[in-house]
Amino acid sequence: MGNAKGRKFHKGVSLGVSVLLAAAVLGGTACRQEPPPAAGPPEKITLAYPTTMLSVLTHIAYRKGYFLAEGLEVTPQLHPFGKPALRAVLDGKADLAVVADTPIMFAVTGGEKIAILAVTGTSRRAVSIVARRDRGIAKAADLKGKRIGVPLGTTGDFFLDSLLTVQGIDRRKIRIVDLKPEEMLNALRQGKVDAVSIWNPTRRKIEAALQENGVRIDDDNIYSDVSCLAARGDYVARHPETVRKALRALLRAETFVRTRPAEAREITAALTGIDPSSVREIWGLYTFQVLLDQALIVSLEDQTRWAVRQGLTPRREVPNYLDFIYTEGLLAVRPEAVRIIR
Repeated sequence: MGNAKGRKFHKGVSLGVSVLLAAAVLGGTACRQEPPPAAGPPEKITLAYPTTMLSVLTHIAYRKGYFLAEGLEVTPQLHPFGKPALRAVLDGKADLAVVADTPIMFAVTGGEKIAILAVTGTSRRAVSIVARRDRGIAKAADLKGKRIGVPLGTTGDFFLDSLLTVQGIDRRKIRIVDLKPEEMLNALRQGKVDAVSIWNPTRRKIEAALQENGVRIDDDNIYSDVSCLAARGDYVARHPETVRKALRALLRAETFVRTRPAEAREITAALTGIDPSSVREIWGLYTFQVLLDQALIVSLEDQTRWAVRQGLTPRREVPNYLDFIYTEGLLAVRPEAVRIIR
């Protein structure tokens, strides 16, 4: 990292006490692990991750037994999106979490000691606006004056604000409604909102439900969704080998996705609840790769400036995110995947 202090995590950590845990239950074969034989008793950990497309590597590593092969007995803790998964880690209810960069940014600017271990997935079209056509919305400019549902403090929130900025629409000229993903379809049907800013699989399900009355608004150039493996800084300091084991399992999943994409899509369909044909259609919008690169820091800094400008965080300056990225784990298992300028 940028200096000796940035290369090692501080062991003293002060964690928040707020409690928010929203678990989703994944039934059927999606929760059955396929363990290969492992030498010695495995280490037990709890891994919180969302039932979204950007959890693909994590879920494949679990389903195919790669965590067990590395000596980790993983208890999956499933959430509808990444923000509550990170909250579970901060509250000590999970050891590792898969979460997008926006909730991480809010946690860091809120004073939490987060350790980002790796990026595990990216997409330039993971988040979109889905609107009701009968509310007079056909393009982005039509969002002015409308009620838009979004889970505040998430990638959907950042994407919406970025889109409004590009369109020259003052955020105060629309009505923001804080909605959980699972609340969005009913809110649209009941006319409580005119549009929502959301990711897959929720986006796909809403589009299917609205059919001809639905319109999707994308912009590939304003935001790239980034999914990360994260933990508390004190946990990483105490369990460096656990981190290496988890990263090795995810790297095996990365190889699986590359060499057996059809089976990877089947596993993803079970995780997300999207039908297999839809998963196949949107598969190319995502990149599933374990790395740490400069784009992550740029994204975190951009989002921090947005949060400060909108008064969404008590911070008034951009933190040094090198202090919150733990490179040692990935350097130990795949050094060429670390592409951060120190």
